[in-house]
Amino acid sequence: MTADAPQQERDATQDEAESRSGGGGLRLTARGRAALFGGGAMVLVLIVAVVALASGGGGGSSSSAPPAENAAALVPADALVYVHLSTDTGRGATTDAAKVAGKFPSWPALRDGLVARLQAPGCDVATRALKTADEAALAIFDTGSGSTANSLVLVDTGRTHPGARQTACGSLTSTYVGKFLAIGQPESLLLAANLAKGRGASLAKAAGPQAEFAKLPDDRVADGWLSADGIRRLLAPQGGLLGAAGVLFDQATLKGAAFGLSAHGDQVRLRVESQLDPRLRGSGAAATGTGFKPFRPTLAKDVPANAMAYLGVSNLAPALQRLLAAAGTQSRTLQPLVGSLSAPLLKVFPGEAAIVLTEKTPAPVLTILARTSDEAATRRALSGLPAAVRRAFATAVWDGKVAVSTDPSGIAAVRAGGKHLADTANFTKAVGNHPDAVSSLLFLDFSRLLGLAEATGLGDSSAYKAAKADLQRVGAIGASTSGNDSESTAEITLLLTS
Repeated sequence: MTADAPQQERDATQDEAESRSGGGGLRLTARGRAALFGGGAMVLVLIVAVVALASGGGGGSSSSAPPAENAAALVPADALVYVHLSTDTGRGATTDAAKVAGKFPSWPALRDGLVARLQAPGCDVATRALKTADEAALAIFDTGSGSTANSLVLVDTGRTHPGARQTACGSLTSTYVGKFLAIGQPESLLLAANLAKGRGASLAKAAGPQAEFAKLPDDRVADGWLSADGIRRLLAPQGGLLGAAGVLFDQATLKGAAFGLSAHGDQVRLRVESQLDPRLRGSGAAATGTGFKPFRPTLAKDVPANAMAYLGVSNLAPALQRLLAAAGTQSRTLQPLVGSLSAPLLKVFPGEAAIVLTEKTPAPVLTILARTSDEAATRRALSGLPAAVRRAFATAVWDGKVAVSTDPSGIAAVRAGGKHLADTANFTKAVGNHPDAVSSLLFLDFSRLLGLAEATGLGDSSAYKAAKADLQRVGAIGASTSGNDSESTAEITLLLTS
């Protein structure tokens, strides 16, 4: 040990104490929502930068190279949420994403408004830094008290800034840490400075997150890490899309998830790589920790080509329960349907099942389709269902298949010949490259679902009217999930209309 080592240890201890002390924290109760939405606004600002700067600035890396990931070295390993963006306009992935964003009608106004907000008095340093930045990031993490969360924004400036001091940046504070402009609470900036000096564990050196990041596609324009705690404390309690995202990301055995976003031509792709801990699995959970067992999907070849929605799963009960959870306050509408499909009827669908939505006025038709190796036994099981269930649903058994539907037209649709969903171009583009074995497979004809929603009252919503032009650019959505007891992968694709 050198002569000055004791002093270094005292400095490190003092720095750690200061970085964990109070002041500036944002509580995860009412103020926690402010932290999340405040951070979300900054994320939007950073996304703006990707498009606004697409015509110049940034570095000049190869278009096929993965994005720079240096910001993660200044973020604590136990970050609740980490969102990272490639602002390097020398990358084809960045300029392609800019072109895709430009296809949405509301984008110019959103971009200009957020840039103006970022240029508020006392905080235009970020705007200047973004003009030559290769990357930018946002992190939200605990302060150590368990009830507060701090935020940290990092923008690569491409050069060091000796003698940098902390200065006001709106309601936050800014300084430079290495080559990065850092914006956050004073203790957030101190924590980043400590990590830059090798004091503490950073996200860049955390084995679990980095293993998942390595699986993401090189052509991503954005990526990030969501800890299980971050999802459950920050996302799931929120309403609307954030809350639904939290529910869908969450799994009983989840430790954390890395995500990567790519956008090219008429497609936007999101890959989610989740790290699971089988020791957290309850007695009723399945191999993937989601309740869905791996299977080889075959029933899309029997779903009619004009289906508005298709969900293939191996275990029907968890799929229906997740549908309720994701619906949130709307679950009251779905509960009677799911309740009717519980217990006795679910026994008819022990393996692969396809949940199919077909069009009919005034309400769409829900049909559940499966294969059966014993038609006689399946007919006996259907005839033994409670009278109320038999009155509520149409049923059929034919050619090694069984179907239960809310309307006879649903049975007719899945029994009809002709072109099937798996034969359509949109299905092929959205989920055609799914793994041989999946735990779920989803396809939505979003344009038609949107039309149905309009016809049933959504068109009167002021929020919908404001977003209508953008929503109409999404033609279809596809998703697949796969994995085992220690990891899972989700691939989500949005197909845009011309």
